[in-house]
Amino acid sequence: MVQTNERRSRWQLGESDTTHPHGSGGTNMIHVSSVTKRIKKQLILSNVSLCIEGIYGLVGPNGAGKTTLMKILAGLTPMDEGQVAIDERSCTKGKYVKAHERIGYLPQDFMVYPNITVEEALDHLALLQGMMDKRERHAAIAEAIQKVNLNGHETKKMSELSGGMRRRVGIAHLLTRKPSILLFDEPTAGLDIEERIRFRHLLKQLGSEHTIVISSHIVEDIEFLCTKIGVLKQGQVLFEGTPSELKSRAKGCVWEYCIHPEELDDLIATREVVQLLEEEDGIHARVFSKNGGTGGRRVAPRLIDGYLAVVRRGEPR
Repeated sequence: MVQTNERRSRWQLGESDTTHPHGSGGTNMIHVSSVTKRIKKQLILSNVSLCIEGIYGLVGPNGAGKTTLMKILAGLTPMDEGQVAIDERSCTKGKYVKAHERIGYLPQDFMVYPNITVEEALDHLALLQGMMDKRERHAAIAEAIQKVNLNGHETKKMSELSGGMRRRVGIAHLLTRKPSILLFDEPTAGLDIEERIRFRHLLKQLGSEHTIVISSHIVEDIEFLCTKIGVLKQGQVLFEGTPSELKSRAKGCVWEYCIHPEELDDLIATREVVQLLEEEDGIHARVFSKNGGTGGRRVAPRLIDGYLAVVRRGEPR
């Protein structure tokens, strides 16, 4: 189920908090300072500091602590140490107050009753969030449906929708409360290529009106979407900066080979192969390596190359 604000009583934004959506004078910038979190004595996040704005990509391997950090940002999980601030209004250890409608959080597994229609699901979820005025509620739902391009699907049952369409319903639910910050945990996981492309386009559109944080282990999902990226590994921040700055971490370490199929095993055994493409003239292999060796040509790095350079501490083979 999409997380609603009933559980957000632990956020501290300051008593004078007001909503500042994009275009009305506020930046919706999130400052994460020295956040640490342990679960059953296991260190999940260690001294995490980030400056989140625009469309922000939070990437890292599975188990990096991304979901835990997203839940802390959403006010659903308390931090053990550190501070989170939205537009300089702080949320400190153990002290939270309600975040109102400023934050919408869509977890990876959005669940809702399968045998009700899209309209019924959105109406039910809005009621759970305290939207008791029927006219106001239905107007907000209609506007949200329009924004996420669900027109024509209102009377379909949830069980009839694809994974991508169900997540659109989840976003529509968030938008009924008009949040200024949207958090998406692995939003394209399990979607086919076409759905992933459509979903990325939707997030790009939403980014013109909201601060968006996207957690993903799929680097390609944020390459042409995010204006800023943070890389987590084992609960620590390894990098924060622009996509161009992340690419530059692999400068001079990306090579391309055109090989025959029988040469592939030897290449994989001696080099770190990051991509394989079958072409008419053979297999084109992109390799992350300090030294190209015979037959390779140095090529410009892409985001995945910079990510690998950071995650592997800049030590290619």
